[in-house]
Amino acid sequence: MNNSFRLMYIRDIPVEIHISWLLIFFLFSISLAQGYFPLMVEGLSSQVYWATGIITTLLVFASVLTHELGHSFVALSENIPIKKITLFIFGGVAQMEEEPTSAKTELKVTAAGPLTSFALAVITGGLYYLALPPGQILSEAIFFVARVNLIMAVFNLVPAFPLDGGRLFRSIIWYFGKNMLKATRIAVTVGSMLSFFAMGFGFVIIFFQGNLFGIWLIFLGWMIYQAGQSSYSQLVFKDTFSGVKVSKIMSTNLQTVSPDATLEELVDYFLRYKYGAFPVVYGSTTHGIVTLQEMKEVPREKWPYTTVAHILTPLKETMVINPDSDAAEVMMKMANQNIGRALVMEDDGELVGLLSRTDMMRLIQMHMVLGE
Repeated sequence: MNNSFRLMYIRDIPVEIHISWLLIFFLFSISLAQGYFPLMVEGLSSQVYWATGIITTLLVFASVLTHELGHSFVALSENIPIKKITLFIFGGVAQMEEEPTSAKTELKVTAAGPLTSFALAVITGGLYYLALPPGQILSEAIFFVARVNLIMAVFNLVPAFPLDGGRLFRSIIWYFGKNMLKATRIAVTVGSMLSFFAMGFGFVIIFFQGNLFGIWLIFLGWMIYQAGQSSYSQLVFKDTFSGVKVSKIMSTNLQTVSPDATLEELVDYFLRYKYGAFPVVYGSTTHGIVTLQEMKEVPREKWPYTTVAHILTPLKETMVINPDSDAAEVMMKMANQNIGRALVMEDDGELVGLLSRTDMMRLIQMHMVLGE
């Protein structure tokens, strides 16, 4: 996710907070400090309500983080690397670097999250009922955390892919049907139906009851729908191009520019060839890549005497791949890192091609229309 900042590392897993988390943290704290706790426990100072509201909100998000760590630790035990964990407005997500290789593995990794939340609900609920005096603000805070964990566990079991319930549903279909792509298509279809139901119900309660909670249902349903479609598209991509080498799909009809060319000369290249970027080569040495966006950042009056060498992305900062690399893995890496192009070079440094994410998307569309 973009617009995130690093919070900490847990077992070498980066934990990040998306800026949207700050909004929900603020709203959650206000709701607890000015609404929930004064209603549950009367007669305390506003400072106590605010402190308890903020601490409780932090405990809720600690529970979300623990839920994602449940997924992550089991994934690591199954040799699935975790890229990072991100907390955002709707909770959190543990981003795995690769999909589980079997239905049993996915079942174990997915079930770990809701089981962790259920365990937290039992622990905090037991603490409330067995160890804490009723009617105290600390007791109400612990009970609130217990309920949130229970709701989190139950909600995640809704069979709407890519929620945990949808992934569990997929793993079962995958196990019996022996086809991950077909199982994903079925799980995404069911998830899409549930998403549209949630959005429709949201519209109903807005227009007939005036309840603004419907806005959250609409937004949440749309987010789940989009996430499911995106997950399925990525899987189709990997299934289509897995085992295909970069050399089979890269562009070999390369037009290069010299690092000594001025930006005024570079304009002619963009207009003539209609490419969005060009490899920068002098003799047999590749210096990097220059893009239209980099040129646009230079004031027009400086184009006649600014050279490509001053604005190019140097080779050490450019994604360089081998022509024998797996195309699916490379393109997934490009998508995850938001990289639009990669230079294809032999081990001896010879530039042999250019791989563009845009060109790959067109190729995927052709495959979907024309078939294999």
